[in-house]
Amino acid sequence: MSTTSYLDACLQQARPRLNTMLILMFSETQLFGQNSQWLGSAIALLEPLGFQERAIRTALFRLAAHQAVRVERHGRRSLCRLAPATAAAVAAARQRLDIPPARSFGEDWTILVNSGGISAARYGAVRKRLLTLDYCQLAPNLLARPTAYRARAGVERDMPASEEHGLALFDVGGAQLAAAMRQPLFGRSDCDLDAADELYRQFQQRFQPLRKLLAQHGAISDEQAFLTRLLVSHGYQHCRRSDPLLPQELLPAAWQAMAAYQTYTALYCGCASQARRHIQAVTAAVAAAGQPTSAAPRLRRALLTSDSLVAA
Repeated sequence: MSTTSYLDACLQQARPRLNTMLILMFSETQLFGQNSQWLGSAIALLEPLGFQERAIRTALFRLAAHQAVRVERHGRRSLCRLAPATAAAVAAARQRLDIPPARSFGEDWTILVNSGGISAARYGAVRKRLLTLDYCQLAPNLLARPTAYRARAGVERDMPASEEHGLALFDVGGAQLAAAMRQPLFGRSDCDLDAADELYRQFQQRFQPLRKLLAQHGAISDEQAFLTRLLVSHGYQHCRRSDPLLPQELLPAAWQAMAAYQTYTALYCGCASQARRHIQAVTAAVAAAGQPTSAAPRLRRALLTSDSLVAA
């Protein structure tokens, strides 16, 4: 099966949201030093995914209305970029994705304990926020994350102050945490491991063939490399959002998280140079034309329309 067929199959299975892909696209171009894009460039970069030009325009201005994207008028042209808060949130999320999901009681941990100093409603909101920052819930009132996260550039700033949220913060060794987990007070909360594991298995089935194609010289074009980075990033983020991120001692032996992470990094990093070349070619062509232009969709897929705003 060809690379185009595989990408088309990935699109049919994943059905990514337009707003999500717009934010991912801008974050990709920023990684390669292009902090803003003309509207025509944004359209040309996303149309091969099957999105209509009109839908892309509508979604961009809707994101601007929600202050997730900034759009500046330059005569008849529009210059678009991620708002600073959106860009920072996407960068922090990317840095967390780059941390391998393998966790162990053999490393140091930061734990946050709800000792009853805040209301149930407030704790529920705080817990939801902390889970998006890759804390795991070991017990109803105990959240934890490896201390190594705080050493990563940009990750420490997304950690809410425990005093602000009424939680007690402790840095403990993994052996201490493992011992505490054996006590009734800190019994592990139930997690839906089957659903998360199935998402990882689907991710592997979807992207393993592309990983094999990447090893073949000339099998993936520059445009396809860019689309692959978008799709593999979108797919892996979806898996990680459903992963309870428990220590490996509490997970099944055949847990698929690390295999999916290896596929993600192989494709995302392996397509980088070609994706950069594609972005530069598209933006240069639009700039040379002096007006927004678009490329015809290349993947055989039903055209998509805009959808609801996805928070960064």
